[in-house]
Amino acid sequence: ARNFRLEDAYAATARQLLVDVSVIVSADAGTGIQRVVRSLVRNLKELEGEEFTVQPIYATRDHRYCLARIAPDGTIAKVVDRNGKRQAVCVRAGDIYLGLDLAAHLIPHLERDLELWRRQGVRLAFLVYDLLPVLRPDWFPPKTPSNMDRWLGVLARQADQCICISNTVAADLKAALEQRTQGPLPSIDTIPLGWDLSASNPSRGLPANVHEIRTWLEEHRPVLAVGTIEPRKGHDQLLDAMSSLWERSSDDRTGLLLIGRRGWKTDALQDRLLKHREHGKRLIWLDEASDEMLTEVYQKAAGLVAASHGEGFGLPLVEALAHGLPVLARDIPVFRELGGLHFTYFSDDAAEPLASRVAEWLRDSNRPPATIADELPRWADSARALVAALGLSQPRLDGVRT
Repeated sequence: ARNFRLEDAYAATARQLLVDVSVIVSADAGTGIQRVVRSLVRNLKELEGEEFTVQPIYATRDHRYCLARIAPDGTIAKVVDRNGKRQAVCVRAGDIYLGLDLAAHLIPHLERDLELWRRQGVRLAFLVYDLLPVLRPDWFPPKTPSNMDRWLGVLARQADQCICISNTVAADLKAALEQRTQGPLPSIDTIPLGWDLSASNPSRGLPANVHEIRTWLEEHRPVLAVGTIEPRKGHDQLLDAMSSLWERSSDDRTGLLLIGRRGWKTDALQDRLLKHREHGKRLIWLDEASDEMLTEVYQKAAGLVAASHGEGFGLPLVEALAHGLPVLARDIPVFRELGGLHFTYFSDDAAEPLASRVAEWLRDSNRPPATIADELPRWADSARALVAALGLSQPRLDGVRT
């Protein structure tokens, strides 16, 4: 029950922190959420000791929770015996389940198991990345909002604790849960996310035309935009603005580099990008880029533009800032919370006003101080904040923004 107290649990052996990795164990889409999962699993593992051990677990619609493991290369793999048989999870009072992966499509099918674990004294905690599918269902594929709605119902009924990645998400979650239950709400906490790609088991590999890309980066003043090509990201408005900027001068070397996978509900935009008269000239779109490539681009771009209409956090903004890039962000609450005075903001995304804003920003913006990275949380800080939020320990968090 929600009144179960960790301090009353057994203390004979280390508790298990059962970290749900049900999605990433089968497929790593390389998105922001997968980066969070990889980073926190790796850094949580480094914090385990006498008080708790980290045990990755996974489930599917066809079977209950089974054991996973962190492979030597940092990837997450399924545990099987010599006969290829999965290994079931055994829980005991005092363990903590952490819904780290966003498995909204799976959790409703596993609610009975989670409810049983609660009765056995397991505390249920979930990481909440955003509520955008239920707030703006028009931005997502049809099944995504309904999956999240059912997932929120499970949280309202079963969660002891929800841990959000921003205060903006925490406020949205509180309102959503109040609509779904008349009973007591789970506790709601917030932790910071890190920026250091090297601590996230980054993907490796460079594109075959990397030399051409490097030449292009040297010859242009590249504006960078990072994110899946999907409706909420504002790529349409940004492309309109850059097209307007390019029309002002055929000699302007300002380029637009888009890094993002092909998403949903954007076929017309994707076609427009590929057929744009500046494609391959002042416009480049990398729909497959490793973290290694992204790190190199962060070091060479003129700045990052975040035109997204909605986010739960915004990892590329923090990563860019930590690499010394100026950031021009849409004026939405979560970006204000994230960047404060470090970012420049825009609100008018009509082509001409935004084009002028981009030009002004490129002309007047100074790069952040070299010490900015020291002021921002790293993934180790995020893991320590998560452990503290779960009540497992109280590490020092000096200098960590929450």
